[in-house]
Amino acid sequence: MDAPNTNGRQYAHLPEELLAEILKNVPATVDKMNRMFDIQEEPIKNATQKLRDDGLVKKMSTSDYTTSLIAVDGGVVLEKMSGTDILLAVAVGVEGLTEDKNVGWESGKNQYHQWQTVVPHSEANPRLGQGVMFLMELTVLANSPHDVRIMDGTHFTPILKVNSLLSAKEDKAGDEYVQGLKDFLRETYEKIIPDIPDIVGAALADEKIVAIAKYSSSRDVLDSMLPDAKINLDDKTFFTLGLDESEYTSPLTAGQSEAEREKIWDGLHIKCNLKIDDVDTDELNLLLDEAVAPLTTRDKVTREQKDSALCFTYFKPYGNGPAYRIEIKESLAKDSAKLEKYLLSIKRQIVFPEIREPFPQYLVDLMAKNVSLGLFAIQEAIRLSPDLKIGDGKFNLLFNYRT
Repeated sequence: MDAPNTNGRQYAHLPEELLAEILKNVPATVDKMNRMFDIQEEPIKNATQKLRDDGLVKKMSTSDYTTSLIAVDGGVVLEKMSGTDILLAVAVGVEGLTEDKNVGWESGKNQYHQWQTVVPHSEANPRLGQGVMFLMELTVLANSPHDVRIMDGTHFTPILKVNSLLSAKEDKAGDEYVQGLKDFLRETYEKIIPDIPDIVGAALADEKIVAIAKYSSSRDVLDSMLPDAKINLDDKTFFTLGLDESEYTSPLTAGQSEAEREKIWDGLHIKCNLKIDDVDTDELNLLLDEAVAPLTTRDKVTREQKDSALCFTYFKPYGNGPAYRIEIKESLAKDSAKLEKYLLSIKRQIVFPEIREPFPQYLVDLMAKNVSLGLFAIQEAIRLSPDLKIGDGKFNLLFNYRT
């Protein structure tokens, strides 16, 4: 017989009661989703037709494609142990589906990079990890011999992360942080901090590098070209519902709407505020400005509005599949034959509906996100190393600070 509840309190049966409450509210959530799409079906149809009438939607007609295609992604994990932090970052390139045995990685072209280190506890450590990961991604992309190279995400993300890497003074990044960055550049590339603008600029200028964001909240087209359409969606969802199979939008320069220019492209920058004894940070910042300037929508000196050298298009490969936001360089945007070749090459890598994104982009994401397995191996190897000189009293410092 159960003991009586003498304190008068009623305890919930968790997690069963919580899950039941969540499921009880599913019909209301479904109703909201239905209303979101149902009331916008006609406006979406009319708005898409307007873009077609204005010549801003085209039908892909080429049969030319290449299977010399890769996707690149990275992963980083920071293990906060009791006495120190272990950082592991990787960047990997994966080839697309091909039967051409001559398509591959040339000698000296790194298919992947990895870097690991031990650093003292610091608020700035996540900046170091993410920054070096994106530098490695840019390097794999820039050095690949393939015709089409897919960057996972958008072009402005690595710029933001490299800026965060170099402006970590606000997170109290000190000598250990700067030394870690120097060690990474030396051990991975035999380079130094002033070489970072070249690493960034090489990827931002290469037309073979395109960026595909799996998720995008951009309303650049809707806000700039269809402000009266009363469509409460993002551009990617709008074109998913509006475009027909193999249709794509005429490339537009990034920052079509005032909101997007002000939020992202006008002030896009990389600035170093770290104290680096052997580096002229003023000169470094000038070189960083030069690397990023082509993508911005406002001249840094005159402050006048200008077009970005980065363009974007929305492409719907299959009738029942999603539209993809693809960022491309200006030179590719102006060459319609080459652009359609790139689009068809990407389409042929999409195994829809089983895999929604291009196959190499899907596969490289799986590989990069398994970086935690590498960290586990590092931890075990450290603890079992005969060279480890930490005594029994300090051995607990080699484990996570949480149980």
